[in-house]
Amino acid sequence: MTFSFPAFHEQILPGAHSIEAVEAALRKVGWQNIQRQGDTVICRIGMNLYSFGETLDIALAPGYAVLRSACILPTQCLDWGKNRRNIEKLVAILRG
Repeated sequence: MTFSFPAFHEQILPGAHSIEAVEAALRKVGWQNIQRQGDTVICRIGMNLYSFGETLDIALAPGYAVLRSACILPTQCLDWGKNRRNIEKLVAILRG
């Protein structure tokens, strides 16, 4: 659980990943609000018991991807592990 404003979790995932594979993994988890911005894929995750929602950014680079899940509400300093769980779900699918 991270204490910051807003609460977030970030992980670097080694390996080459395509934008299409990332988008497919996001859909497989059940997240639908997906946008592309260059080499970055952004997904909005709706409100839940732990936060008012999260934004998941996946920045792709040659040989690795940076995954960052952050709470939408800028004043939320605790996420009760929700951002970490978002990334763990996505990583599990990407690693197949």
